[in-house]
Amino acid sequence: MTTPPEHLARIYALLIENYGEPRWEPDYDPLGGLIGTILSQHTSDKNSGRAYHQLVSLYPTWEEVRDAPTEKIAEAIKSGGLANIKASRIQTTLLTLTARQREQDGKLSLAEFLLEELNKRKPAECWQYLREIPGVGPKTAACVLMFNLGLAFVPVDTHVHRVTRRLGLIGPKVDANKAHAVISALTPAEWTHTLHVNLIRHGREVCHAQNPDCGHCPLYPECAYVDSVQSEETVLRK
Repeated sequence: MTTPPEHLARIYALLIENYGEPRWEPDYDPLGGLIGTILSQHTSDKNSGRAYHQLVSLYPTWEEVRDAPTEKIAEAIKSGGLANIKASRIQTTLLTLTARQREQDGKLSLAEFLLEELNKRKPAECWQYLREIPGVGPKTAACVLMFNLGLAFVPVDTHVHRVTRRLGLIGPKVDANKAHAVISALTPAEWTHTLHVNLIRHGREVCHAQNPDCGHCPLYPECAYVDSVQSEETVLRK
């Protein structure tokens, strides 16, 4: 069981006080989550959701998506933007999983196969397994682990990276790729989803990339960016 640093514990409590505790309801469909996350890149949730719904309406199984002409997949997901790129990436993902599946018995569906493979592994191993799929980056892999499997792995998008660095939860030279593992190691499993969602909300509403609204920031007392806390008080000394 992870014992969080005091600095992180205070930040977590302040986030809940101001933003509440979002519900965490994993659906245990990592392949659906993986495809959905690919579709969500560089577009709104509304547009990516429409693209996903259209895709699964036309092609009810991932095997059908894998085997369809790429231009047909692109047409199905066009509402999500970058359709040609995403269609190719989706099919590459499915072909990669198919190759892995065939190295074993090949009897499970792709969705069942991926769930079984991830269930065999620890969170860090799951993250690495997904990252070895071409085109699957650290954030995409982490999103699947947390949102779809309920595992203790914190996805780091631009908001989470910016806010955690300003708060002194990660060092100034820790890039977004490394931050996933660093923040996840600090965070108790049961905090994972709430911390991720509330950090994103805070980054969108208050801690902007340009001109952060420090005067209305509930985390001001814990912020290294404005020197409310010094380096020896943050988790960086750990």
